[in-house]
Amino acid sequence: MADVMVQIYGIRTIEDARMVIDLGGHHIGVSYGKIKRTPGQLTCEKAKEIFEGVQPQAVKVGLTVAEDMKEITEDLKEVLPDVLHLSGDIEGVTPYEVQELKNRFPGLKIMQAIPVLAGIPLEQQKVMRYVKDYEAVSDFFLIDTKIPTATDIGATGLAHDREIDKAIVESTNVPCIIAGGLDANNVAQAIGITHPYGVDSFSLTNYDDERENTKGYKDPAKVKAFIEAAKNA
Repeated sequence: MADVMVQIYGIRTIEDARMVIDLGGHHIGVSYGKIKRTPGQLTCEKAKEIFEGVQPQAVKVGLTVAEDMKEITEDLKEVLPDVLHLSGDIEGVTPYEVQELKNRFPGLKIMQAIPVLAGIPLEQQKVMRYVKDYEAVSDFFLIDTKIPTATDIGATGLAHDREIDKAIVESTNVPCIIAGGLDANNVAQAIGITHPYGVDSFSLTNYDDERENTKGYKDPAKVKAFIEAAKNA
């Protein structure tokens, strides 16, 4: 049995948040902000409603792809999660600015997304440099797939080389959560290769029919299968 944390992203309703926690999930991920930047992003008001409506044991993770410190600060003043997930261009928010956020909001934890390009050897990427630059100000790393033409990190449904994840996990004391194309069929293998602190799923635990366009689009059967596969790895 793997002692691994499970994080489920794409939460848009209180019902989905409660469902994830009831099925054994640990972190619930919500994308929110005043300025609309991603398709599934919620308003600050809706995010606050979800965070206040889940059980106390749920770790509430708020995602932003914003890079403007004023914008990020204003969103945090409206809704303060347990963990802020920085998932925009990693070079758009410097380690110094991340520390400033932590100083302004004592107790706030930071989850820094680490961008991994699929099909590109580790030595041709900036991954290990980013890990070194941001580990002093990060409470978690979220290792996720990045499309070269995109500025934000993740939400692709695409996998990358898990040996890169392994190299990151072994190089740092920051707890690492692996992501990118994970589902119930491959998460156990990924855990076996990387030995991460946690695993994350967004795209592949959504409905894949017309229900994916509804507000509550997390598929309970997929969520349950993912969590069980991760814990039984």
